Amino acid sequence: MKKYASSEHTRQTLIDAAGELAAEMGFPNVSTRAIALRANENIGSIHYHFGGKEQLFEAVVQEVIKRCNANPVSEAIEPFLDVLDTPSGQSGAIRAIVKREIALIFDPNHPLWHSRVIYQLMQQKSQLQDMMVKELFEPIVDTMTSLLKRIDSKIDSQAIFLVITQIISPIASHADYMSYCLKHLKTDHYSAEYLQKMENMIVRQTELLLGLTSEKVESNLLK
Repeated sequence: MKKYASSEHTRQTLIDAAGELAAEMGFPNVSTRAIALRANENIGSIHYHFGGKEQLFEAVVQEVIKRCNANPVSEAIEPFLDVLDTPSGQSGAIRAIVKREIALIFDPNHPLWHSRVIYQLMQQKSQLQDMMVKELFEPIVDTMTSLLKRIDSKIDSQAIFLVITQIISPIASHADYMSYCLKHLKTDHYSAEYLQKMENMIVRQTELLLGLTSEKVESNLLK
């Protein structure tokens, strides 16, 4: 009978293999055999370390959630909470959110499958999607909703959601369609300069949506 190593390395190898395949094919299309082959492990190691494929998928999703929640939106905007009654404070909080999302999605120190897994999960209703929404998305949306209401007390729920998607969509699309984007840009990765331009564009568009003109922001900074 084969003995399976209980090392963290083996466990992480299986998570990465499952994550990569799910990012490429979608969770419903990934087999236990394919995971074992990608990880260069015996199928039995999946059951030994996780109990089965579904529990392994949960570990994949939890790894993404844990990394993203290590730097929550609430902490990103905390330095601006005392000045949210000023245009510069409001603009600073918006930029902090945008900067956080870009850094999380395009962090070169983490696997590319992290962002693609999020995309795949949102394509089909499942318990894994519910987990992602409850533990990752809802806290972000709640924090951003509170911020937008402080910026504009009259903003309605539909407008709030549109602003949130306005912020997230350009970042997500650059991750979801990365291969095409990089091919079009004739490069193998997004440069720091390109990501900074993305950040500036999203911040400026959001400021315009919320009526935060550059004149208001600049005049406040000069006080």
